[in-house]
Amino acid sequence: VPQNTMPYLVLISVLGTFMLTQLRKLMICDWRLPFPSGTASGIMLTSFHTANGAAEALRKVKVLAYTGVCSFIFSLAKWFFQGSNYNCGFGVWPTFGLAAMKYTWNFDWQLNYVGAGMICPPIVNWSMLLGAILSWGIMWPLMKQKEGDWYPAGLEEHDFQGLFGYKVFLVIAILMGEGLYMVLKVLWSSGKDTVKRVRTQRSLPKASSKGPSYALTSQQSLQDPLTSQASTLSHQNSRSLLISPSLKHTSSQMSTGAAAAAVADSGGSSVEAPAGNDTTASSSSQHDHVLAGLEHAKAPVMADGFPVDDTRLEEDQQSGHGNMLEFKETPKERRLRTEVFLRETIPWWLAPLGYGGLAILSIIFIPMVYRPVKWYYVAVAYVITPLFALPNSYGCGLTDWDCSSMYAKLALFIFAAWAGVEGNGVIVGLGICGVVINATSSAATLMGDFRTGYICLAAPRAMFGAQLVGQLLGAILTPLAFMLFYETGQVNVPGGPYPAPFADIYRGMAEIGTKGFGALPKYCTLLMGAFFVGGILICLIRDLLPKKWARWVPSPMALSIPFYIGAASAIDFWLGSVIMHIWEYFHAASAEELGATVGAGLLVGDGLWAIPSSLIAIAGKAPPLCMGFYGAPKCSLPYCIGIWRGGSKDGPM
Repeated sequence: VPQNTMPYLVLISVLGTFMLTQLRKLMICDWRLPFPSGTASGIMLTSFHTANGAAEALRKVKVLAYTGVCSFIFSLAKWFFQGSNYNCGFGVWPTFGLAAMKYTWNFDWQLNYVGAGMICPPIVNWSMLLGAILSWGIMWPLMKQKEGDWYPAGLEEHDFQGLFGYKVFLVIAILMGEGLYMVLKVLWSSGKDTVKRVRTQRSLPKASSKGPSYALTSQQSLQDPLTSQASTLSHQNSRSLLISPSLKHTSSQMSTGAAAAAVADSGGSSVEAPAGNDTTASSSSQHDHVLAGLEHAKAPVMADGFPVDDTRLEEDQQSGHGNMLEFKETPKERRLRTEVFLRETIPWWLAPLGYGGLAILSIIFIPMVYRPVKWYYVAVAYVITPLFALPNSYGCGLTDWDCSSMYAKLALFIFAAWAGVEGNGVIVGLGICGVVINATSSAATLMGDFRTGYICLAAPRAMFGAQLVGQLLGAILTPLAFMLFYETGQVNVPGGPYPAPFADIYRGMAEIGTKGFGALPKYCTLLMGAFFVGGILICLIRDLLPKKWARWVPSPMALSIPFYIGAASAIDFWLGSVIMHIWEYFHAASAEELGATVGAGLLVGDGLWAIPSSLIAIAGKAPPLCMGFYGAPKCSLPYCIGIWRGGSKDGPM
């Protein structure tokens, strides 16, 4: 198996890294997508450095450590009660009753999702709750009554000819609708930006002839101390910055750690010079003078020669719209991060060269590895995959939920139908599915890493290189790790420790795909068209409304995710927003300062538990106890709780 999968994975694993690299400014700086996991990582790293010194740093580290340890311990405690078949415990707690539990209406105690909800913008969390109400509160219960009419009765839970087909393909329709809108919006914005840049270039000679220009190198920074640190941090020989003469101010060079400390401090106090430097920090009066003069300064020039646009930032602050798609940061912090993030460019030719080169190699070698996958299937897949990668990265940036599997299912279905039974459509669909899922997922992962780098003042070029190295190592090590599990003989064995349910799901979908869209349940294609148009209309309404009203328009991407994953995850995210609302009501200052840190701790703690839990599974150990819930006739209450040894089938239910 590794001999076949390794070259296949090497070709497709790094594909997404080249796909959206040049859109990092759009997603990170312009749209300011939160990428909760990336934000959590950035907050965790920057919490070790603050401008106010060791006391402030220690406070943030303690908050992060306490919440992380609590989340880890709680995840450990939950594991003991999951049962030998992993179908018990807190995750199946019928919070709203056993009847509601059948439609996933329960709080499943996923603290990592609660933490993500504390980081995500409130509009995203409320959109997910609205989507859960529409799907699991209205649509799916009504469609369940159509069993035997709209789709055959008695089908398995993950049969695409039944209710599961509606769940998957309606979500895909909404995602594709918003995705198409975002692609058109990007093309429109790129066109406008290109025209603006051309006009700016033409006006530069005229502007320089009207009067003297004032330029300072990074060692003669003009801006407030934070921006000066960014200039020195990025390049000692960076391009000159245009300023007014009243702002000429010399500051000492600072290390990366000191610049990160300046970002971590939201108080905006002056930063002490590093030890061993003869130049001390500016006095309070000088600092105030520089900040006052900064209002009249020209925006810093980036590596492409064009200034940062601060007008949009000011408009967002006045309207409150800026908080919809970002975690809270001061204008000074944002300006520093933006300057550092954009100063170092990744060559524009690298993306088309890398993507095109991989496309050529894949067209040649993938058909050699999997012979039913013809070269033209691979060529078409490489053409359409970027159309999936953009909306997936956008949705992952909003909700931290990677929907690459959704787009992969769509590609699997389309290519399996294209090849048909005669062309071995199952192998074709699964082969192209791997291309799409790897490319779209790795593109979203890279954007999340860019978000971490943006917060930590890390060089985008270094993040890009690290992503390439990690993906290539993963392409080699993953098949070897899989063989460790496979050689146990327990992979894809019903009731075993490694059931691999998605293997059956994807193969079953490929088999249905060979029959075409006619195999989908009744009215599914009609509903797909309606939801596709609905996703576009919601985006259009959001962009046409004034910003003070647009902030209340739900996100189609966030709205659609609970359609598939269930209402429980939406409740977790929504609870994160509720916690932040209550915290801000009683103590807004501490909520603004530590809210994201607490959310990051919940994410980190639960994520760390994944390491020992995986090792326990490899060792063949299962949770010893099952905490189950049962109702009538054995319980006179709405539901009763029981704890026993074994799995869910060993109890009184």
